[in-house]
Amino acid sequence: MSSGSKLDQIVKGAAPPGTSVPSVVNPPPIPSIEADDANAKPVKGQPQTSDPTASLPSSPPQIYLNLLILEASLRSQYLTLRARRRQHTFFLLLLTTWLAGFSYALFLRPREDGSGVGGSVYWVVETSEKVALLGGIVTGILLWGTGQWDRGVRWPRRWVGIANRGLRNINAKIVIIKGPWWKELFGHMAFLFPFSFTKTHEELYHLMEPVVEDLTPGGDYLKLLLLPKPFSPEFRENWDLYRLEYWEKENERRAQLRRQIVNLGKKLAREEGKWF
Repeated sequence: MSSGSKLDQIVKGAAPPGTSVPSVVNPPPIPSIEADDANAKPVKGQPQTSDPTASLPSSPPQIYLNLLILEASLRSQYLTLRARRRQHTFFLLLLTTWLAGFSYALFLRPREDGSGVGGSVYWVVETSEKVALLGGIVTGILLWGTGQWDRGVRWPRRWVGIANRGLRNINAKIVIIKGPWWKELFGHMAFLFPFSFTKTHEELYHLMEPVVEDLTPGGDYLKLLLLPKPFSPEFRENWDLYRLEYWEKENERRAQLRRQIVNLGKKLAREEGKWF
């Protein structure tokens, strides 16, 4: 073969000399890859996927998993803001009681000598009441001026509405799940008692190698709902079932981990000889 024919074959795609036209027009059949795959036997130990689309981002299982992650994140934010609001509400209640008490002592309480109302016949007592009242007023002004009122009371109360406005873009909303009245009542005072039986509304984390894991029961306090207009009833029902089954298994696993941690603590206490 000359150098010119080689150049034509490589660059121009020309057929080599001696090639007939029928062999070019009707080439030999190429074995089908799909037929070989269909006749091939599955390799032992290789996982067989029943639905290859289940791992796609647009598949329902992946959507349910993302919704579950979103709900857990919203739940954590809600519990944090609720605890902050309860602490600030308790402090404001104490401040209001302080101001009301000293206002009554300075302006409405009958005097000791019966000469009128307000103040005291003792100069030290009356001066102390005036200083206490002035201190309460200054504290209230500082709470308002430094933004503690907005961060601790106003913003936590508005968070649910603002979050639902943002979730409207993905056709979802959050609903607060209320517990029994006695549980809610004790929850308002739980931060005052650092004991385990009152920590029903606080996040409990424990160091589980190699990460820090949340061990509190989940699936409560907050629920992510899908709006009925863009989603079909079947899709929303499957989401509710997926969420319910997941939290049942996850809460059972967390309860088992909590029992293991308690047993481990008791074992270490017995070994060290410390029961309290």
